[in-house]
Amino acid sequence: MAEPGIVRSALAVLRRDGLRLYGRAARVTGLVALGGLLLTVVGFVAAWHEFDEIRLGATQARLDEDSYAPDGRRVNTMWLILLACLPFLILLLHLACTALQTTCARAAAEPGGSRPHARFRTVLGVYAVRGVFVWAPLVIGVLVEEYFTTTTFREHTAIVPVWEYPTLFPVLRYGPPLLGLALTLLLRFGWALAPAASADEGLGPLAALRRSWSLTWGRAASWFRTLGVALPLGGLALGLYPLLQAVARPTRSWAASLFLEWGPDNTYAAHVAGVLTPIAVALLLTGSLILPLAHTTLAVLHQRLSRSGERQSPDPAVTPA
Repeated sequence: MAEPGIVRSALAVLRRDGLRLYGRAARVTGLVALGGLLLTVVGFVAAWHEFDEIRLGATQARLDEDSYAPDGRRVNTMWLILLACLPFLILLLHLACTALQTTCARAAAEPGGSRPHARFRTVLGVYAVRGVFVWAPLVIGVLVEEYFTTTTFREHTAIVPVWEYPTLFPVLRYGPPLLGLALTLLLRFGWALAPAASADEGLGPLAALRRSWSLTWGRAASWFRTLGVALPLGGLALGLYPLLQAVARPTRSWAASLFLEWGPDNTYAAHVAGVLTPIAVALLLTGSLILPLAHTTLAVLHQRLSRSGERQSPDPAVTPA
């Protein structure tokens, strides 16, 4: 009898254990929301001097009946604070993905088969190592572009002005980021099954990355099946996020009003809080709705490709006569 398709098998798992998986997703999303809120408060406290100076500047401009725009240095300081908070936010997201991945791997385990060997910290290590390796090419590409074409690094830059090098400038402006983006997408696709491999087989970070790469690129049918799973999941997430952000747009004014009512009297800080709120709500809702389906589907795909690879591998104990 033919084996059901990957998506059909994943949906069968969700029909059987969906309440438990989405309940786990709701709890994890709540914890991530609390952690993100605490991180946001820390970021606002660290940036409060800049918010205060911007408010004083805007007040003085109104008294002088003049226009006002925040000082670029203060905005850059806020960006640096955001970058400092970003690793902790990514850690929160990885913790959430790890909790869901291990649960989905257990739910997707085939009846009668061996139970997954998932260890939380091992799967978390896979997410962390994969994240560093995947995003490194893009970050390096952007830094190379900034170094050669902008004054971001001031005294240490080797600027290539467009008016002096009309041919070289576009290459250095767009080449490194595009090359970094291509490598990032390639690595992300090849390592898409690494967390599932770690959760199901108990592999460490580097072993899980190698396992995912071999399963994905081992045969033409393997990468085609992986692409057929990854593209719809990515498209579903990309389509759902702007829809949920539009639905969450009223929270922008609510958050700004709540900030001014219960927090310090700073309209600029309230504006920033209002801008961040619908983004955070949309991200949390998208993750809670998509991740159980995505992790379950990838766990099923990993099991199918693993079994297919085992059937294709020759038995070393059998020797030709």
